[in-house]
Amino acid sequence: MARRLPYLGLEHVESGTGRITRDASTTSMDDGMSATFRFDERHILYGKLRPYLNKVALPAFEGRCTTEIMPLRPTDVIDREYLAFILRSERVVAAATRFSTGSRMPRADLDQLLTLEIEIPNLDVQRACVKQVREIVDAAETAITLTKILLKDSSLLTRAYLREQFGKSVPIFIGRMGNSPQGWRSHKLPDLARLESGHTPSRRHPEWWGGNVPWLALPDIRKLHGKNAYETTEYTNDAGLRNSSARLLPVSTVCLCRDASVGFVTILGRPMATSQHFANWVCDPEKLDAEFLLYAFMASYDYLHSLGSGSVIKTIYMPTIKSLHVCAPDIAEQRRIARALRERLAAAESLTTGLETRLAEIERLPQRLLTAVFGQAG
Repeated sequence: MARRLPYLGLEHVESGTGRITRDASTTSMDDGMSATFRFDERHILYGKLRPYLNKVALPAFEGRCTTEIMPLRPTDVIDREYLAFILRSERVVAAATRFSTGSRMPRADLDQLLTLEIEIPNLDVQRACVKQVREIVDAAETAITLTKILLKDSSLLTRAYLREQFGKSVPIFIGRMGNSPQGWRSHKLPDLARLESGHTPSRRHPEWWGGNVPWLALPDIRKLHGKNAYETTEYTNDAGLRNSSARLLPVSTVCLCRDASVGFVTILGRPMATSQHFANWVCDPEKLDAEFLLYAFMASYDYLHSLGSGSVIKTIYMPTIKSLHVCAPDIAEQRRIARALRERLAAAESLTTGLETRLAEIERLPQRLLTAVFGQAG
């Protein structure tokens, strides 16, 4: 009979909030075939494995759980939700972590934890406190949901701004292009920019690494997508350049990732070398604005990704890179578009950063409230 009840593992309890992420109507003969604990709506579910994860839930249904979760049934002198707030407080989480045993898989020592003395008011005060805390926590969770929606919307701004300037056309392509903006012309990209490849100096020579020459590689490109590159994870030096095919590329070189993170692109804000995973374009400033090319690659991200070969790791091979075309207006209009996009994308990034900061602050609010009401670690 017990195995037909809903089963909860630690993965079904959200850290900090205690929200149960599994539907109470979910039953399975396969889940939790080993020993389990039975619980109902009178219990508090306390996650004892890795107590710093702060997994304390209030089930509203009958079920069974992993033995890594301990069902606790409050006595008549304490409100169930009040006790749950205490268990989630910084003071108790710190104590549970301090009392835990095991280095790789620390578990709270409940015998030790239950010796922790906590002053509690009468039930009427407890319930009034719970009501106030719940209202604030619920408001914070609503704010978190709304801020996440705004963040999702803000992430669409970049695409919208790119489409505003490039229209529905894909400015980077192979072969013929349809529906180009009026007055724009198609060019073979190598006719407007010099293609340079990258290289990795030998790892067998540690003396070729750790110098003052930035070396752009795959670990850097995702955080630099659409931005100027000034710093990299690794650096090479003059000896590394002399003894390899790596080249020191000039400022404003547009670096398109053609391997693994296909379609991600950056523009060099200082001279640097790159790995072989990049196709590097040094633009003729009289024919092609480097920043315009950066945004053209960004607007063509989906198309570029489709050019990749390989089922697991996508790669755009150099013959394909050499056959790329770009559709562009005259150089003055390119610069106007680049300037407009630079301003709009900077504003979009500022908005996203502000929302991320706001979200982090709101997410910390419930724990700060519990600390203020139920005490801090010490």
